[in-house]
Amino acid sequence: MLVQEQFVSIKAPPATVERYLTDPQLLAEWRSPLVVFEPIEGDLMTLGSKHKLRLKSLALAGATYMVTERDSSHILLTIDGLWRGQELWRWFADGDRTIVQHRVEYEVTDPGLRVFVAGIGQLFVSLDMRVELDRLRMILEGRSQPVTARS
Repeated sequence: MLVQEQFVSIKAPPATVERYLTDPQLLAEWRSPLVVFEPIEGDLMTLGSKHKLRLKSLALAGATYMVTERDSSHILLTIDGLWRGQELWRWFADGDRTIVQHRVEYEVTDPGLRVFVAGIGQLFVSLDMRVELDRLRMILEGRSQPVTARS
């Protein structure tokens, strides 16, 4: 099982961070352009919703992600496809900041793909996770007023 994890501290309230982690329009502002979430069932990041993740650069169909836990402080997704495991988004207040944790635990089921992922793929995933969290922090800290949910 491969485990990759990144954290970021953001000067914003947890409710604002949560909106950016769950609202599709806000999510699009900071998520990697290399990753595409295609809805299969339900609204993005809602309990029971399913989404297909694919990597643009590798033209891989990827995996199906299903939200299996969801509350005001975390989202847990179960992953099934070319890789299997779990993806966790967790956020919590730390004074006037919010700590965001992004953790992915997965195994690659395809032996040929496993060799790639165990090498270069892990570096790519780690860098992509870091870039996304840094982009999220920059967007949230760069806004001078609270963002309202978009319809």
